Amino acid sequence: MGSATRRWFYLLGCIMLINLVNADFEFQKGVLASVSPGITEDIDLQCWNACSLTLIDLKELKIEHNVDAFWNFMLFLQKSQRPGHYTVFLNIAQDFWDMYIDCLLSRSHGMGRRQVTPSKYSFP
Repeated sequence: MGSATRRWFYLLGCIMLINLVNADFEFQKGVLASVSPGITEDIDLQCWNACSLTLIDLKELKIEHNVDAFWNFMLFLQKSQRPGHYTVFLNIAQDFWDMYIDCLLSRSHGMGRRQVTPSKYSFP
């Protein structure tokens, strides 16, 4: 039974090595550093832009007030060798992600599009 178990481990090891050799590591190198084809199709640009500009205001960042400047700043923080910069990057990225998801949920559930309509019935 020991040799059968060993064969399974060898087989699993070989399968893992083959998968590693054939893996596409472009995506793992960093979503911000290199946007893979197909990712940009799934982004809601209205939420993306609104959240980016809102974070510039909320964090009082000393950069131009546009989306490209914000993401260039985020790339700088992500790739910086200083540990403090990466910590700031993680905090801002988490805040962005929370805001972006809230925006997507509100848009998909129609919370931002609801209008108050006059009621047919008047209640005292």
